[in-house]
Amino acid sequence: MKWFQPVAFACVLAASGQALAAWPEQPIRIVVPFAAGAMGDNIARLLSDPLQKELGTPIIVDNRPGAGGNIGANAVANAAPDGYTLMMAATNNLVLNQFLYSNLGYDPLTKFDPVVMVADVPAVIFVGGDLPVDTFAQFRELASSKPGMYNYSSPGAGTTPHLSAQAISDAYDMQMVHVPYGGAGQAVQALLAGDVQFYMGGAGLGAAHVATGRIKALAVAADKRVSALPNVPTFAEAGLDAVLANNWWALAAPAGTPPDIIDKINKAVRQALDTPEIQQRFDSFGVVATAGSPADMRATLERDAEFWKKAVEDAGVQLN
Repeated sequence: MKWFQPVAFACVLAASGQALAAWPEQPIRIVVPFAAGAMGDNIARLLSDPLQKELGTPIIVDNRPGAGGNIGANAVANAAPDGYTLMMAATNNLVLNQFLYSNLGYDPLTKFDPVVMVADVPAVIFVGGDLPVDTFAQFRELASSKPGMYNYSSPGAGTTPHLSAQAISDAYDMQMVHVPYGGAGQAVQALLAGDVQFYMGGAGLGAAHVATGRIKALAVAADKRVSALPNVPTFAEAGLDAVLANNWWALAAPAGTPPDIIDKINKAVRQALDTPEIQQRFDSFGVVATAGSPADMRATLERDAEFWKKAVEDAGVQLN
């Protein structure tokens, strides 16, 4: 009966290959663990149409905000690893939160399979349009002269905008007060309303308001100026020291997702990012396309985990 074993094994491989070849046979859901209107949501929706065309199936963007992105991340971590559930993850989802939360409940480096890095988001320092400042040096002098009088918003406690703004406040002795919101859109609205005076985040949500004068952009954390805000100086030009400021967005899948499926998604995303239409929209968002292989993304996660672990420890931030 031993001669049946290779035949049986071959049949199993053939069936597996047919299943992968048939994928996708149903809609693919991209979970964004933050509110609609935030950068990750904008990027996911921008990519949904070219991915739908390339993969031949509907792409559904599913916003699941809350708990610093942990609600959406947990939903994806516990989803079936069949390629039909993905996460448009921020730095904190795959790197930061494991050091911020005492009961996160999982290791993001083992609960998710990397798919592809999508975008790097250089942070911009925004301040209220009615403030009598036009440079970071002027804002620093104003805030330092009135410690505790100025507030800064963030999409939530422990996010990169929170930690980056706090690092700047500490480094320049401004003693600003943190006011967390339920997403980047709300954080920018708070700045527009005058409820806070400072926000640090991607150019996309603030550039239009800079053009109208409702808010001001003082510096961008990038090696060169971004096309969305060409008149805004880089951190180096504005005289700021290097600060943990940038956020990135990447696609991740539940651990155990078949490598062939991950490779198909990776290829589709890279093709989309290489089109002039996507590049133009990314420029308007103030983000930079990154791409690369799943192995490249794995290396980025491992490197950034070490980096942000120390940053969180230095900041003394701990969330329940």
